[in-house]
Amino acid sequence: MRKMSITSWIIAGLLFPLSVMADGVLTPKHGGRMVEADGSRLELVTTADKVDLYVTDHGNHPVAVKSASAKVVFLVGGKKEEVALQAVEDNLLSGKVTLAGSDKGAAVITVEGLPKRISARLPAQK
Repeated sequence: MRKMSITSWIIAGLLFPLSVMADGVLTPKHGGRMVEADGSRLELVTTADKVDLYVTDHGNHPVAVKSASAKVVFLVGGKKEEVALQAVEDNLLSGKVTLAGSDKGAAVITVEGLPKRISARLPAQK
């Protein structure tokens, strides 16, 4: 009986951290790539000539970005492009991109002008 109790505690101890860390899947609402950084969630949506960055909090609620700006550095096939993003809507920053393949390239994102600076990286996609 005592042995079963110890086993139960061990199993509970192993499973507890998983339930605490589990926060759901990062599901993009706009078809982009998601990353979580510094307590915020960022969705980067890249088309042939435009970059949109949606900012939400840890609970997926929109974060006001009226006074914020952002920078995205794309790395594609050894080429680099830095894109400045400006606030467009409540939680949307947007800018123009010219580098072909930036929708699949690695990206380094920096958001300034919020209570806390946000920095994030997205790996290249195959």
